[in-house]
Amino acid sequence: MRITKQFVLPGLFMLGVSPTALANLSSTVTLSSNYLFNGITLTEDDPALQPSLDWVSDSGWYVGSWGSNVSFVENTDLEVDFYTGYYTDLGRNWALDLGIAHYTYYGSSDSSAFDYPEAYIKVSYGDTKLSYWYAKDYFGAGGGHYIVMLSQNFQLTEGMTLMLSADRSTSTDTNKFLRDNDGTYHHWRVALISEWLGAKWTAAFDDTDLELDDLGEPTFSLSVAKTFNWL
Repeated sequence: MRITKQFVLPGLFMLGVSPTALANLSSTVTLSSNYLFNGITLTEDDPALQPSLDWVSDSGWYVGSWGSNVSFVENTDLEVDFYTGYYTDLGRNWALDLGIAHYTYYGSSDSSAFDYPEAYIKVSYGDTKLSYWYAKDYFGAGGGHYIVMLSQNFQLTEGMTLMLSADRSTSTDTNKFLRDNDGTYHHWRVALISEWLGAKWTAAFDDTDLELDDLGEPTFSLSVAKTFNWL
């Protein structure tokens, strides 16, 4: 299912974005060889089409929506996320981004059981970023879960960037949501990002220390993203 303008715009208006503010609207369409969520495939290693729609104000407030096909559970084939937040430049290379997101799933009458909200905060200094996400009801399982990520970008040449990141996922209640024997796992990613033909191309390698079968295996992926700016 493709996410169309008619599907997403009503959600933006409900969150307080007026029609007169649409001059700051953009859309990005990404085609990826795999949809990896913290190192775990949500498409059974199949390709994913991922469109998004974002509105950003001059004051730093933003609202957006992002979608992807999924196949991580039977009869659930679509994920649509909605988010809103605030980004500000603190000066001296420091920046702050904080907001909330809501993950929703579609495909059957049971798919909505996986829906959940999440709060996040990201602090960056130059090309270094520390991010934190927390969900009280992770994937609708009834248990808390948080992720801490550290990422670093290196500008190799004009139009080419190397990104390194590492994150730790922790379930606060392993009876509700078990990722590993102690409810935690680590994920790392190496990505080469380039700008070419007006699009962003990414080649990445992901791996985890998960001990659960068929989850978090070493994975190479390729993606291309094209952004369209609206009037």
